[in-house]
Amino acid sequence: MNLTKQTEAKAVLALQVKNKLKIQSAIFRAYDIRGEYPNQINKDIFFLLGQVIGTKVNNANTGPICVCMDGRLSSDELKNNLTQGLLSTGNDVIDIGMLPTPLLYFALHHLKITNGLMITGSHNPKNYNGIKIILNNKTLFGDDISELYTNIKKNIIVKDIKKGVLKKENGILNSYIKNIKSHIKITTNLKIIIDCGNGVTGKVITEIFNSLNIEIEVINEKVDGEFPNHPPDPTNINNLSQLKNKMKERNADIGLAYDGDGDRIIIIDKFLNIIWPDQLLMIFSETILKDNPGSKVVYDIKCSKHLENIIVKNEGTPILSRTGHSFIKESIIKNNAILGGEMSGHIFFNDKWFGFDDGIYSSLRLLEICSSSEKLESMINNLPKSITTPEINIKFEDNNHFTFMDLFVKLTKFEGAEIINIDGIKVIYSFGWGLIRCSNTSSNLVLRFEADNQKSLNKIKTIMKDAMLKIDKNLNIPF
Repeated sequence: MNLTKQTEAKAVLALQVKNKLKIQSAIFRAYDIRGEYPNQINKDIFFLLGQVIGTKVNNANTGPICVCMDGRLSSDELKNNLTQGLLSTGNDVIDIGMLPTPLLYFALHHLKITNGLMITGSHNPKNYNGIKIILNNKTLFGDDISELYTNIKKNIIVKDIKKGVLKKENGILNSYIKNIKSHIKITTNLKIIIDCGNGVTGKVITEIFNSLNIEIEVINEKVDGEFPNHPPDPTNINNLSQLKNKMKERNADIGLAYDGDGDRIIIIDKFLNIIWPDQLLMIFSETILKDNPGSKVVYDIKCSKHLENIIVKNEGTPILSRTGHSFIKESIIKNNAILGGEMSGHIFFNDKWFGFDDGIYSSLRLLEICSSSEKLESMINNLPKSITTPEINIKFEDNNHFTFMDLFVKLTKFEGAEIINIDGIKVIYSFGWGLIRCSNTSSNLVLRFEADNQKSLNKIKTIMKDAMLKIDKNLNIPF
């Protein structure tokens, strides 16, 4: 992103539409439309978004639009107003109610619909909300999201046509369960604790697991948009303490933690260790590639170097992608990959499933492996070892992290290193690597490191830190 675009992204642009509604360009993110409620996101804005999205669908003549929502306090109001905007542009709307995001994706396949809108704030704090958009079987991101903002500014809205028809569809969960039961076979006596984080998975999780005769204990099952126990982001280790405590109390074998809308998963083993998503991808790759040699596996730039090695070892083809569920999904489609995933916990199965990210389904596929082979701890112990850091975030104001990154890319040289720059800069040495990239969902730089040992890890962290301080000597780097 150039400086002109960055400046534009910071600005609050006013649009004189009916009641002088103000639309902030900042809510049009890389992967979705998202912002704080009610200052950036509100019912009036969602009505207008419904009109703009509906106009695009109407012009393409791609059929009805499926809508769904998570359990946030603002979601029902926003869904209703979005729906009215869609109907006003002549589109028929199918409302599947309150369900996790993966069930919206499933509904599109099941109902043979190409357009879907998920009202969700995902893993963000309770005062956020937004929309994930699929139009004509394509998840919108990047320029396609920006185009919606452009159409708002230009007031490109179809008017004076027959209003669409609204239909309620209540059978999606039953169909989802039926499909899973047709190919997932789990026989296990594992003691399983699940933390739904008061997100929307709590509405469906017990019914899904009971249908497979899997005994579970669920905490934070009640859907509550206040998120009274912890924020709905399981990738933040601070949000896993309640689950770990319950596992320790119950002497549980495995813990499953979902985010606010159920498309991400984090696993905890019986020793209370986090099994990070790239480790999950190693396990899934080994299993899937045994039956599908030569297949492709997509993973994001933050994943361990060992994942690539395991894919190759098992006769698969590794495909490196930018971070972001939309980019992963696009790459899976483009490359006809059998599996995909990223460090944020989005896992995509394209062998027996439909190629979308689904935290619930991913956890079931792992349990299926556990019930038919060795224990989870053994599988993890057999994986190659290295020392890694969790994501390290450096906060910037007003999206200035893009400006910093532009300068860093232009002015920094790393002698003797391999450089991958598809998403920020990944600096690879023989002893390990460091990554610095811009978050597309918050005003942060995101860093991650991996090395063969602690000495090497410290070395590459120092190299990266010194390079960053040359760009901004006042930068607060937490290592």
